[in-house]
Amino acid sequence: MPWKNGGGSTREILRVPESSDDWQWRLSIADIAADGPFSAFPGCERSLTLLQGAGMALQFADRHCDLRPPYATCRFAGEQTPECVLFDGPTVDFNAIWRRDAISITVERRAMHGSLWCVPEPGVSWFVLLLSGSLGLKDDSHGPQCAPGDGLWLQPEACAPRLMLEAYGEALWLKIQPA
Repeated sequence: MPWKNGGGSTREILRVPESSDDWQWRLSIADIAADGPFSAFPGCERSLTLLQGAGMALQFADRHCDLRPPYATCRFAGEQTPECVLFDGPTVDFNAIWRRDAISITVERRAMHGSLWCVPEPGVSWFVLLLSGSLGLKDDSHGPQCAPGDGLWLQPEACAPRLMLEAYGEALWLKIQPA
């Protein structure tokens, strides 16, 4: 889909609600091939994580944020439209955008080794973007098996009393909960 400001395109991964232009949150992967301004998303928060490339500098009115390998992240208000300057060629970036009056999202990069429990929390879901290694449901040959670049949306409330994963490598973990 084209960027809101017309300066490029992005591959949307997930939008909630899925069929609405009035989404509460969305996740996407963007290819940035040239310097330029970011789009404005009034009323939203944003988190941008560098996935590939040499990185970029984001120049805000009041601060500066460098995103360099491996997997640097910058969080900012959607009203801000930083100027992007690429360090050395194109980048690929993971974007989380959410309406701050409805949703709260935290993004963490985590190492994983072995079994992981997802215990239900009221109103909380998780999205996991696998950066390296493997990730799957433990003891379930019919469940999703993720490879690097795959994402998994976990809704533990739907899996009583808990969900067990088997994971090795590194991933971005997004905790999604009501504001």
